[in-house]
Parts: sequence; structure tokens; C-alpha cells
Amino acid sequence: MRLSLISVGPPYRGGISDLSALIYEELSRDHSVQFINYSRQYPQLLFPGKTEYKVGQLASEFPSERILDSINPLTWFKVVQRVKAFESDWVLFRYWNPFFAPLINVISRQLSRAGVRVAVLVDNLIPHEESRLDSWMAHRVLAHADQVFTMSKAVSEDVLAQAPQAAVATLFHPLYEIYHSSYTQQTAREKLGLSDQPVILFFGLIRPYKGLDILINALGLIQADLDNFKAYILGEAYEDEQKYLDLISSTGIASQVVYRNEFIPDDELPLYFAACDVLVLPYRTATQSGIIGIAFQMDRPVIATRVGGLGEYIEEGKTGYLVAPEDPRALGDAVLKFFRGNDRTAMSDQVRSSKAQFSIGKFCSQMLKVLRDE
Repeated sequence: MRLSLISVGPPYRGGISDLSALIYEELSRDHSVQFINYSRQYPQLLFPGKTEYKVGQLASEFPSERILDSINPLTWFKVVQRVKAFESDWVLFRYWNPFFAPLINVISRQLSRAGVRVAVLVDNLIPHEESRLDSWMAHRVLAHADQVFTMSKAVSEDVLAQAPQAAVATLFHPLYEIYHSSYTQQTAREKLGLSDQPVILFFGLIRPYKGLDILINALGLIQADLDNFKAYILGEAYEDEQKYLDLISSTGIASQVVYRNEFIPDDELPLYFAACDVLVLPYRTATQSGIIGIAFQMDRPVIATRVGGLGEYIEEGKTGYLVAPEDPRALGDAVLKFFRGNDRTAMSDQVRSSKAQFSIGKFCSQMLKVLRDE
């Protein structure tokens, strides 16, 4: 099969970029795959972070055609010509933000007219911070799709709500197999100056829907019951960080928190996941979470809120715990239960033994089967 993948990829940072690289590399084992990457992902004025690009040593590098400019329609038609020249059977778009809906609509319409079948892998159909235009944008993305893939039932439901006749296949979010650690938990902790103490990790971009304030309040509630814990909050804030710093101070846990307001480079990420006992995701809303895919790849259990598709990945009491959203007490109790029940080793072992079900190989195999059957 000949496939064109149109997505952001390295050297751009982020989980969507990394997963696209994994998909490309896996599909390329047995198929001819063309990766069309962005020459410009966002105009500088619209990007809230410090940089779009990875820093430090990259976990994944490969050649891609960086020819797609999100705000230059001339490049959209250049992409159409490149896909036609490649004689693709299918084109696969990644979709995660309404900003990209116009270019996907234009390119997919042109390719569909040329006889190229169109598939869309939807990360988020409707953004967490929804606006009035989002439903219209979603229709533009789905208008010419012969096949839609999602990575959670929650996103599939969003797709069918917008396009009831769409052909939708629900897959799963694969592990980020680009990440490997040369650290044991002991050596990682030695490097970070930690002892055999409870270590909690919050990881990823900081936005209101991620619920970091809920975690901080939960830690404040349990600090007297969880001796000598350390909480690492690692991720660039896409909002004013001062409210979180003030909350950390007012809850009395400042001495137990390490807060890095920056995007963690690929070569540093394994250190923190190796050192921690558990990842905590106190989300207010979610579709699925790529951060779970990193945690499971690094053999770490997850405590998360029961929102969106998060519960599709976590086995209650085996690979983590699920709690009600917007409830610091419930979240704090789950953290206490994890450490008091001595679940650190048992859950990590369970994650290690069950994570094959989320492999990139299995993901791509399921995707290809759907495309062949269409």
C-alpha cells in the first residue's frame, strides 16, 4: 500500500509530533509511506509557548518533507501535487486543532476528486476550550473523509455527533516507544537527590482543563498523612503561572514541590518518569491522554480523573486509580491509597506485563486492516 501521512512531526515538539513519527516508522516497515510535515505550524502570534521546536537531543529523527505552511494556501496545493505524484492509495491526516480545518478541507477535497482516498486520525474534534466556530470546523474536516480513526470512544462519539454517517474506527492511544530509560528508579533518584520517599509526577502542558490546581489542593489536604513526599510539576504553562505558585505557597507544600515551567526535553524525560512512583492526571475534561502512553511505556501507573477516554486505558486497582473530577479530597485519598497499600511495585509490574496491548505495531496493524477493508 502507498500512503501519505500529513501531520506535524519532528523537529516540532509535542505528543502529536512524536506519535506521528512512530506511525510513520511503523508503517514504513512494509509499505511505501510519504511523510509531509509542516514548514510552519502556527504563526508566531498564535503560538502560546516559548518555542514550537524540540530542544536537546531528539528521541526520534527521520526525513520528512517540510513543505506545508498552515497559512499559505499555495503550499496546500503543492501538497496535493506531491501526494498525486507519489500515487498514494490513501492520505492520512492528523487533526487536533480547528486552526488546521481549512487546510485539511482544501487538500482533502482536491485529493478526493483525484481519486485518492482520505482518512483522518482525530485527536480532538472539539477543543477543550470550545468556541462557536468549532462545530463548523469539525464539519469541514469530516466533509471528505472516507474513513475516520479515533483513539477513544469519547472522540468517536464526538465525530458521530457531527457526522452520523461517518465511517469511524475506534483504536487506542499507543505507547511512546521512542522513550527508553537507562536509569533504574534508584539511580534516577540518586541523580535527583531523592531518597526512598513517595514521588508524584504531574507532566505536560499546563492549561486550565488539566486541573493542576486540583492536584495542588489535594496534596495540601494529605500532606500530614504522606510523610516526606516529593511532587514534580513539569510542563510549560500556557497561562499565568503565578496562580499556581501562590496556591503551592498557600497550601504549605512549597518545600515538597519541584516546579519547572518549561517543556521537558526528550533526553531528560526518562529521568523523571524513572524516578517517580506514579503519574497523576487531575483533568477536568479529556478525550484521551498521550501522557498515559508515556507513563505506561516507562512502566509507571497512573491516577487520573474519570473523564473522557482516560478510563479506557487504566485498569482500576491494577494499573492505576480513577476518581471523580473536580474533587481534591477524592484525588488525595487515591494518592494515599496508592502509597499506603504498597502499590508501587505491584502496579508497575502490572503495567509492564500488560502494556503490549498498546503497542504501535498493534495500532498500525488495526489501522491498516480497516483501510484494506474499505
